[in-house]
Amino acid sequence: MKAWRFYAFGDMRLDEVPDPEVKPGWAVCKVRRVQPSITDVQRSLGVGTINSALLREMLEKYAPVQLLGHEMSAEVVEVGDGVEHLMPGDRVCTSGHVPCLECSFCREGREMYCIDKLHVGINTPGAFAEYISLPAHGLVRPPQTLDDTSIACLQPLSSTVAAMRDAKIQTGETVAITGQGVMGLYALQAARTCGAGAVYVSDVKDEALALSRKFGADEVIDARVDDPVEKVMEITAGKGVDLVFECAGGNADQGLSGHATLHQATRMVRIGGRVIQIAGLIGDVKFDPVFMRSQGIQWIFPEGHGADTVALGGQWVASGRIDVRSLITHEEHGIENLPKVMEITDKKAEYRATNPCQLVLA
Repeated sequence: MKAWRFYAFGDMRLDEVPDPEVKPGWAVCKVRRVQPSITDVQRSLGVGTINSALLREMLEKYAPVQLLGHEMSAEVVEVGDGVEHLMPGDRVCTSGHVPCLECSFCREGREMYCIDKLHVGINTPGAFAEYISLPAHGLVRPPQTLDDTSIACLQPLSSTVAAMRDAKIQTGETVAITGQGVMGLYALQAARTCGAGAVYVSDVKDEALALSRKFGADEVIDARVDDPVEKVMEITAGKGVDLVFECAGGNADQGLSGHATLHQATRMVRIGGRVIQIAGLIGDVKFDPVFMRSQGIQWIFPEGHGADTVALGGQWVASGRIDVRSLITHEEHGIENLPKVMEITDKKAEYRATNPCQLVLA
């Protein structure tokens, strides 16, 4: 089969490699669509982010090696002995990691903390290839009425589902969302689904602000014109919102806000409120601990996503409560066009893209 392999950071090549073999308890799948996350783009360039150390270790030990690609839609073509919940023809996706089911955390039912998990595309080959093989319990069979475009979005959506779970939104609570990229737009729709009262959002891109209005934000703040903190405090009569989903922070080189929107979040949340960290921050964060403590602000990192949050996200999309397709603005056909897909994802603002670009293989 054809697969992209990394020889070094920034050096990936399309090679011919052996087809994956089915093993007991595993399934071999044909990749139908895959989209690189912005984290994948950072990883490919050697930018420090989640699991960077493990990725570097894999590259140093095994290059050339298949890396990256965990947001996918794939079709099962063969299952190994002992696999009963999947069959050839099923379309599947993954949460991005596969728990071992044997460590103490897995035995306690907290698979998201598994200490020996497979990270799809890092310490096991990912979906930047024509075929992928994974343990069957790490594959999720979403509603088969969903198309491949939508299924490829379920992995990042599952992170938002996990954030909603851990935010413990109460009916009628007020919500602010910093950033209306793909995760922020998912959070807007999911907060509505979970019973939020008013939802206020901010961004700096016209296309993102337009989608925010389409999805029913109560206030859409153009941060190029208005200060989001001042605007939220004005709307709430100086009280602040009950919780903020921080969806804009991260590497400024990829068009993200660094730590600026996190600090905005702590200023627009009410006393005793919650800030839910969805965006992946990098580097050391500086806080005023007196302010944080005196305000009683909870800064919450979601416990993690897994097969359960992927499945729930699939149900929300299938039922029409979450629209992922409206965010898909760019796609390329053919595995040889992955570099173009990575470029569009890396430079979304330049290409006026909201979601990562999708690569169509089937």
